[in-house]
Amino acid sequence: MTNDGARACPGAPAQITPGSLDAADEIDRLTAAYPAFRFRCQMIGRHGTRWVAERRIGLHPGLHTVITDDLAELHAALASEKGTGHAR
Repeated sequence: MTNDGARACPGAPAQITPGSLDAADEIDRLTAAYPAFRFRCQMIGRHGTRWVAERRIGLHPGLHTVITDDLAELHAALASEKGTGHAR
């Protein structure tokens, strides 16, 4: 799932990278929108940098983990019925 307007985690200076202020700001926004999850932007082996969302309480029903390089895909997965994250 891709969205041409979405910011991705990987590489280019204009995009969000781990440790950047933009990544920290985005993580704050994600945490506010989806409080049932914790977020990070991290290098995942040879795949490069990815957004990672993990449910805080793993035994609750719904989505447990999302790993993607597409911020729009992350929002879509968490806001879906199966994700039960429901953005505000």
